[in-house]
Amino acid sequence: MSQPEFNVEVASLDRNGDPGFVHYRGAFYTSRSAAQFALTQAAALSDTREVDTVSVVIDAVGEGTSRRDVEFIGTPGELAAELTALPAYASGARRTVIPAPRAVTAAVAAVVQTSPPLPDSAVDGPDAVAVLDVEVYSTRPGPIPNSRTDVGAYTPQDAHRIAEQLAADLGGTIEPMRNETVLRVTHSADVSDTDRIAAERSVQVRNLRANLSVLDPVADAEHITALAADLDELRARSRPAARPDNTAAVSASVSTPPMAHAADVERSSTRPRGLVTPPTGRSSRAAQATSSALHTVPAPTHTAATSRSADHGLG
Repeated sequence: MSQPEFNVEVASLDRNGDPGFVHYRGAFYTSRSAAQFALTQAAALSDTREVDTVSVVIDAVGEGTSRRDVEFIGTPGELAAELTALPAYASGARRTVIPAPRAVTAAVAAVVQTSPPLPDSAVDGPDAVAVLDVEVYSTRPGPIPNSRTDVGAYTPQDAHRIAEQLAADLGGTIEPMRNETVLRVTHSADVSDTDRIAAERSVQVRNLRANLSVLDPVADAEHITALAADLDELRARSRPAARPDNTAAVSASVSTPPMAHAADVERSSTRPRGLVTPPTGRSSRAAQATSSALHTVPAPTHTAATSRSADHGLG
């Protein structure tokens, strides 16, 4: 049996802003599954640890070869924008669903506590009654994934009451789905300014690429040059270039830590934010950081691998 071709590691950052403990590790046969796993686990790590920034590495491996396709530091929203810009990983990123916002989790928990869903026996048993399922759909600006939260099955009267309550709490609308067997409450999830900017930049990149693809190389040469320059500028905001000393440059979007950590600022400010293509030659210091951060970490808390019959990557 052939070996998986894509290895993924999702890690939190240490106090210096470097990749630290690897929380999730997976091996996959397809880049689509690798992208789904990377994005779902990055979002899960950010949510459970209540941290904005995570580290993601994706290596494409073959017989005796290894190529680093993704070396990323940033928010899950920024990761989604970057993966959709890479043809090999775009479809996986677009098919991903990430955890619901905390406001949704709290609202659903409150509803379920006061009005528990019907038990399975009432839905599927011999005495089954007519029911409607209620769910909450949290939308975000593309390409950041949306979220779907199942509330439960209720009698039609209770389902409409609960859906109306959730719509009022979340500022959403109610829409019948799946031949009117589901009441979906759709609302816009809050996103950070960082993620919103990343999403807008991703749309601009996609539009520029679409425009470039339909232009004539000869007749529109001047226009192509101008658009290509705009595209390079947009991509440079999240893909820092290598410094002359072979260390990675900092993206303009790096956030500044509190002044109380001034000693950490100096070091962490040299870490790239966004998708990074490592330079062919690294300084010894960068090599040591990579080795210690990515290869000598403690055993991961979660490991995932897929087979060809279950190639979904949603650990």
